[in-house]
Amino acid sequence: MKINQVTPVSRIGAAYQAYQKNNEQPKKAEGEKKAAFEQVEISTEAQLKLQAEKDAKIEQLKSQIANGTYRVDSEKVAEKLLAYWKSGEKINE
Repeated sequence: MKINQVTPVSRIGAAYQAYQKNNEQPKKAEGEKKAAFEQVEISTEAQLKLQAEKDAKIEQLKSQIANGTYRVDSEKVAEKLLAYWKSGEKINE
């Protein structure tokens, strides 16, 4: 049986090579993620349609408020306040 003498320098070199090998894999995965990024563009016609829908919703809410028929959903308000409180954000004073 033959036993090879291991020096501290060779241990460091082997550890460094293992470290380099492990760090190369995540970098490749990040590059693949960036390549998979897609961009979506909304046509001018679709933007106009969305804006018209927003305007109609705003007019509907304005008329409900003016008529006194608008009702606030207290459960939704409470849920939003609780989520905001749990997030720990501070209100700008």
